[in-house]
Amino acid sequence: MEMFNKKIAKERIGPLKKSKSLDILRDVEIYFLKQMKKFKTEVSYDVIAQEMPYFKTLGYTEYATNFIIHPLNFEMRMRQMQHAWEDNVEDALDFSAHLKKNIENKIANKYQDRKSKVDKYDKVGHLVVLAGSNKLKENVCLNKLKYIRDKHDTDVYFKPHPITTYAVIGELKDILGEDRILPRDIDMYHFLQNAHKVYTTHMSESAIYSIALGKEIEPIDVYNKVHRGSFYHINRFLFECQANEVDGNAWINRTFSSYKSGVFNPVIDKNWKSKLDSYLNYIHDEREKFTMWYVDTNEK
Repeated sequence: MEMFNKKIAKERIGPLKKSKSLDILRDVEIYFLKQMKKFKTEVSYDVIAQEMPYFKTLGYTEYATNFIIHPLNFEMRMRQMQHAWEDNVEDALDFSAHLKKNIENKIANKYQDRKSKVDKYDKVGHLVVLAGSNKLKENVCLNKLKYIRDKHDTDVYFKPHPITTYAVIGELKDILGEDRILPRDIDMYHFLQNAHKVYTTHMSESAIYSIALGKEIEPIDVYNKVHRGSFYHINRFLFECQANEVDGNAWINRTFSSYKSGVFNPVIDKNWKSKLDSYLNYIHDEREKFTMWYVDTNEK
């Protein structure tokens, strides 16, 4: 088990601690790993890679207090979400309401000990949610950040990710303005609730929480690397809903309620085990459709 392994967590997020709200996913991870023993494929926690459509590995991680599973292949990730939407499940669960409740109950934050002292900061209409130091310079478009700075002037805050180094924060202050950069450990969701527009990435949970709250969203990713975003297979559709004036909350509920989405939440779905079993059978059946379409040149 890796999702709740303290050693692995320290390697990935340093001294930060995951929120207790994620503890509900412990049983899901245990059950998932147990069921995967029935298949010949492997599992990997919290990684993105581009294997063949006839994939070797299923990736899994947490996403807005949900447990998500997807193949480590770009096309197959997108395929499962499209299939989930096309399922048009009757009596869809209200995942969107659950997301709103997370914010209301102050459990949306993925990390513990977020500072709630926000009185010294003005209410602004625009919030930019940045990736961490390890992703920021490669995956976030600096020219877009400068454009946002110039467009909104004093009506915008840039929120560094909690794992951002102080050196990078210093660079951000030099480029974007010291007064516009929020502390890295402050509660991002306070500002998200007050903003009417949120600029974010395909690797951030803030996209789906913004949609749940009825906020406008816009990407800040480097375009030719956007598909590498941790949650691209979900967030892409959220951005498209925004662009096409489609109800994003309706998309979330209808898509996530299908087992084909690979999204599971034991708080609102008491039948999550059968849903997970159905997903594993479905995605491995999809995998078989691509047998020998492409051959790995590294195999002997």
